[in-house]
Amino acid sequence: MSYYTLLVYMIAGALGAGYFHTRSFLALDALLFTAVLVYILRTGRIKLLPVHFFLLILTLLYWLSAIWAVDVEQALLEAGKISSLLPLSLLFAGLSRELRDRIWSAWAWCGTALTLWGLAFGLFREGRLESTLGYANSFAVILAAGVAAGWGAYKLSGHKRYWIVCVIQIGGLLWTGSRAVLVLAVIGAVIYVFLNRDAQKVSMLGTMAASVLLAVVLAFAARNGGAAFREIAWDAPEFALRRIYWSDAFHLWLKHWLLGVGGGGWAVLYPSVYVKYVHQQYLQVALDTGVFGALSFIGMIIFSIRAGLRRGKEGWGSVLAIILFCAHLAFDIDLAYPLVFGLFIMLLTGAEAEGGPGQEIPLPRFRTAALALPAVIAIFFFSWLTVGYTSLANGESAIARQDWERAERSLIAAAAQLPWSHETHYELAALYSAIARSQGDESYMQKALEEMRTASDMIPENRSYKEMVKQAEN
Repeated sequence: MSYYTLLVYMIAGALGAGYFHTRSFLALDALLFTAVLVYILRTGRIKLLPVHFFLLILTLLYWLSAIWAVDVEQALLEAGKISSLLPLSLLFAGLSRELRDRIWSAWAWCGTALTLWGLAFGLFREGRLESTLGYANSFAVILAAGVAAGWGAYKLSGHKRYWIVCVIQIGGLLWTGSRAVLVLAVIGAVIYVFLNRDAQKVSMLGTMAASVLLAVVLAFAARNGGAAFREIAWDAPEFALRRIYWSDAFHLWLKHWLLGVGGGGWAVLYPSVYVKYVHQQYLQVALDTGVFGALSFIGMIIFSIRAGLRRGKEGWGSVLAIILFCAHLAFDIDLAYPLVFGLFIMLLTGAEAEGGPGQEIPLPRFRTAALALPAVIAIFFFSWLTVGYTSLANGESAIARQDWERAERSLIAAAAQLPWSHETHYELAALYSAIARSQGDESYMQKALEEMRTASDMIPENRSYKEMVKQAEN
């Protein structure tokens, strides 16, 4: 059951992991907690690792941050995203070594399918393949992990079909145009070949693969006059902009270093343009949850690397993958996607499960009840959120179809079920404004103004809402 639940997680993430659509993962949270509840009740045991301790602290801090968050609604949604990681890790840790290897094999096929899907339907933006994710760099991370997983599956099974899987994903990786991921992938391949130079098959095939990848990257750079890779430089325009984000975020964190501003607070407080994330995961966690959240995140990584190193040469591959992943987290938003965050957590969990001091704990009746109760509460809460945000989504769709009656009914239901949601009042304002324009009824414009004021009062630091209220009043 755990294995198939994780497969569902991967498929759902591949199909619906869009940057601005994480609300769809609320239903997946309910599924993951249901799977953990059933697992506990059926097996009467649970395998605990250090990563679970850190994840529990990080999750609690995200939920607590909603109390003082600048944007309560977004803080709750970010906490919901983080909440999926603990049950995901528990399920993955409970798998046998063989089933964990099958999950990684499935990941390779997932990356291949996403590449073919993106090519078939032309899911490019500005010449870069994004497939279903809507962001080329994070898709490149999925493909780089898929290449590594495909290589691991080939080593275990000897099936040459995994060569095709790797070739397709390498092609997809090149089409993403993600320069940083390409460079890290080449560095990782070279280091991996060096570490396994004593294994003849690994050395021969790995050298060939690394050489081909390096040659393609160099050819790509030569064709573009090296311009694409010069944009990786510290003074490149893209990095210059991100350094501004990092500097402003760091100064904002210094003002809120202890508790943070809650998930989504950066998007509200950032003074110049709307940017949803800081583009630096360590700083993002610190800004969201304060210094203790950042320490928990970093501690989780350190313990997993230690567990991988404890296995000696056998664990070098997982340690290398974690380090490369962490390097990319230093300048991008990979973990904004639940699927990619899930990949990262499974990587950390796998390193600890195979080389850490994990303990499988039997669960007598009292312990089972103590663990089952939080799972039941989580299932109920995420089901509640799913219904509420589904009503909001239905209202948004009805507005687009100009079905005013259904839109109002859905949005009012969402507002009643999600009393912290400023977004429902914003959509109600949009609805009443549209009705006023189409019917020429000023009473609806007054309703729109009232809803806009309500949304602005719920998140007073939001300058866009204040500007809309002023425009409506004038």
